[in-house]
Amino acid sequence: MNELLAARSLTTLPVVTLGGDAVAQIKDTVFDAAAGRVTGFTLSGRGLLSGPLKQSLPWSAVHALGPHAVMVRDAQALQDTSVVVARREAQQGRVLHAKVLTDEGAEVGTVLDVVVEGGTSGRVVGFRIAADKSLVQGSRRRRQRVYVPRGETLAVSGRALVIPADATRYVADDLPAFTARVGAFRQEHRGAAS
Repeated sequence: MNELLAARSLTTLPVVTLGGDAVAQIKDTVFDAAAGRVTGFTLSGRGLLSGPLKQSLPWSAVHALGPHAVMVRDAQALQDTSVVVARREAQQGRVLHAKVLTDEGAEVGTVLDVVVEGGTSGRVVGFRIAADKSLVQGSRRRRQRVYVPRGETLAVSGRALVIPADATRYVADDLPAFTARVGAFRQEHRGAAS
């Protein structure tokens, strides 16, 4: 599995061509939440006083996504913003601050961030959530920030995100531990599908 990255950590990453030219920086990540994939990025210019660009970066033009840069073949990868920010996709991508419910009807928290697999897949693998006490046993705080796998039976309405109830068994406190938990979650579900 490739390195896991929080979507918020992608903001301000440089967009760099394979020739080494920095052509933009990431402003926002756009998701098709129902499909569980990144559809692209809105962009801003490089530098402190640069504003938003009229161009965006569709996922299909991404060569690789890493913790320090988004790589593209060349500057022609940038396209008109409407290519990435279609009305339907933008509505589906609104998962931040949504309630997290299990498919058994239990509310387990609120979405704080989206976790994306680096490399070339663009796959959303999980979420960072402010977990309710019911999810994190023994916590003295009302809410604790944890990571939970996405699962394949995801539903998103803009107000609620529905995950499989068994995904709550794979909660982790940090991204390195979450990588192993996602692997275990996938392995169990592959075995169940066989």
